[in-house]
Amino acid sequence: MSERELLVRKIESGIVVDHIPPGKAFLVLKLLRHDPEAKVLIAMNVESRRLGRKDLIKIEGRYLTSREINLIALVAPSATVNIIEDWKVKEKRRIEPPKEVEGVFHCPNPLCPTNSPYKPPKSRFRVELGGRVEETRLHCEYCGSTIYYGAIEDYLKRGEFTLEGGGLVSKEKIERVFLDLLIEKGALRLAPSPEELFTLKSGRRSPYFINLGALTDGESLAKLKWAFASYIALLQEEGAISDFDYVFGPSYKGISLAALACEGLKELYGWDKRYMYDRKEEKAYGDVRAERVIVGASYFQPGERILVVDDTITTGKTKIETLEKLKLLGEHEVVGIVIAVDRQERMGDAEDVDERGADQYIEEELGLKVYSIQNIKTIYQLIKDSLDDEMRRIWVEYYRRYGTVTLE
Repeated sequence: MSERELLVRKIESGIVVDHIPPGKAFLVLKLLRHDPEAKVLIAMNVESRRLGRKDLIKIEGRYLTSREINLIALVAPSATVNIIEDWKVKEKRRIEPPKEVEGVFHCPNPLCPTNSPYKPPKSRFRVELGGRVEETRLHCEYCGSTIYYGAIEDYLKRGEFTLEGGGLVSKEKIERVFLDLLIEKGALRLAPSPEELFTLKSGRRSPYFINLGALTDGESLAKLKWAFASYIALLQEEGAISDFDYVFGPSYKGISLAALACEGLKELYGWDKRYMYDRKEEKAYGDVRAERVIVGASYFQPGERILVVDDTITTGKTKIETLEKLKLLGEHEVVGIVIAVDRQERMGDAEDVDERGADQYIEEELGLKVYSIQNIKTIYQLIKDSLDDEMRRIWVEYYRRYGTVTLE
């Protein structure tokens, strides 16, 4: 088996941590704290042209943050991280040892300020690298205490370290889990016959309806929180969206999505964000103009950045109205729009149909990208075999008239 075959065999998407020094694979795996349900393959003492012998780890459906990648350097500075998509190595990242490590290891000095029982600061160590990994040292920035490599290994083996949040999840896994949720919980509703189509706000008669309002049980909300937080974290790590201070959810359905996204980002990744939402009716009392329309505006500071989340996008009208309302905040920046499902339709209504889709209009006219967890073309490909000939014809005709994509 060639080295490349070993890297990509039996993994559709995920990561391969390669060129790990022999015998260090389990330490690296400890540091990654992978999902216990994830498929993991560990190969030890594999022949390597570069190292003679090496270990490697494959984890399906998971990506790493830049911070996690660089922390691997503490035990495997020669390692590389291969990102796998569609059975191929999409990107290879070299590890860069961090200059400092914050909030991961406890200082061994009991008198260090970071060990105070009263609101201690996060531990912070300066990293000193030697010629060999065994010469790595960590020096506490608060008290000067030193952690030697042997102690670092012991911390990892015993699990005595802290990583806020978890690793990134592949887009494919997020899509798969989210689509299963829509179908299992009835949030994706299919018209049973040509006489029972759904009438949208645009007046269009649709063969399906996305209703995230059906996701009201605890299990559904937990998965919804996971999907939005995981996708937002992946977008930021890939550089698609910049960092932000607020998550904004247009009322009504966007409100719970914004709250769930904030909770998920804190729980899974340690990101502490605020959320805001708009009122359908302006508040008639109070003395803050923005707060009359936007709940949470009283905390907003000029120049802060906002991520907008919502359930679907059809004609884009709601998103454009949202961006207009946000102008009440004064100086601000919207870093992007994240939605659950892109219906992939052109703007307009039932009779007047624009040439451009809502996504295209928002990007070209407003300079903002729209990112969706799922889109209707993917959903249609998975459900079309369950449709009878007449309903399939209605789907195809609907998207011939209103769609930005072609269905077959």
